[in-house]
Amino acid sequence: MVILGVSSAPALRRSALTATRQVGSFQALECLFRLWVPGWRLAVVRGEAPEENWTSAPSLTEVAKCGAFPGTFAGPGGRRHPVAVEWFDIQDPDETADSPLHASWGLPAEGAEQAYEFLIGTLESGGGLDRRGRALAGYVAGYLAADATDLLRIEVAAESGGPPLDDELHLLTRQWRSTWRLSLAPGPTTPDVPVGVEYRIACITALLGEFLRTNNTDAVTFEVSFGTHEVDLDVADPDAAFRTGWTGDGEWLIAEEGDDEDDDVLWALDAAALKAALAASERNIVEAARAATVLWEFDDSTPEIPGDELVSWLARDLYATIAAEVAGTSGVLLAYAKKFPLEEVLHGEGDSCLLLVGPGRTALVYVSG
Repeated sequence: MVILGVSSAPALRRSALTATRQVGSFQALECLFRLWVPGWRLAVVRGEAPEENWTSAPSLTEVAKCGAFPGTFAGPGGRRHPVAVEWFDIQDPDETADSPLHASWGLPAEGAEQAYEFLIGTLESGGGLDRRGRALAGYVAGYLAADATDLLRIEVAAESGGPPLDDELHLLTRQWRSTWRLSLAPGPTTPDVPVGVEYRIACITALLGEFLRTNNTDAVTFEVSFGTHEVDLDVADPDAAFRTGWTGDGEWLIAEEGDDEDDDVLWALDAAALKAALAASERNIVEAARAATVLWEFDDSTPEIPGDELVSWLARDLYATIAAEVAGTSGVLLAYAKKFPLEEVLHGEGDSCLLLVGPGRTALVYVSG
């Protein structure tokens, strides 16, 4: 979950509670796909399945109804008409709740293997699929196939009765009475509609919560609040200027001489300390994500970071997005933190906080387990 707010300062922490934005997993995946996998457009639509089970390929009429065809992609030229369908029985009795995570590592569960091969194969045919995009696409395939019993691969035409399109992928999975239809086609190399900062953050943290579980029902949560300040940082010592000019909000204060490390205060991090804390947080996040799944239970190897670790790419994108919003093009970025790098909070113990300060802007990232 991410909670986003915009304040006029100084009430940073309280402002974070003023607006809540919930983003579903497929919404988050579609958004990041646009940003991380250029040259493709992805659409995922939910539908309903008939009462009767499938034991072979359903009719094209039934496929069109279950997959919400022909309205496939948004905008002009987005209509598609099913012309052929192939059916796969993908029910996997050994599937676990973390199967989408397995697929993000390139190790899909048995029930997701077919969807994974179709999706990765299509993307690779277009070239340019990097490791970040592959990890995200793997998660998409795993999530699409989670709890599914049936997979349909559908050939489509742009016009009713027209020739099949051979550069697109259309998959439909069935989970009892509901369906998910995934459609993938070549698209613009840059998002046709800019993605807002707050929505991007909401999407990133929605997926981070899927990796960072503290138990069967709860996940690590991130609250991000943007604010403003009027302190001039264009001075020889911007840290001293900010300490003097910003009084906090009574709840989050910058540490002073004599404060204890267990106090609810924020400790200054210079550029080197911030870089080291971010790197340590990233390692701890990867470790926590791997520890939450049986896949790596007997694996003592050290993973490459970011490599194939989707959770690592998500953490990097989250920080980069927030830092860019606060610092802009100035290059000025102050940092103050509590219990950072992230460690205990990833296991459901306590909380952590990071305050980033740029010219006129602030961002408070509050993490709780």
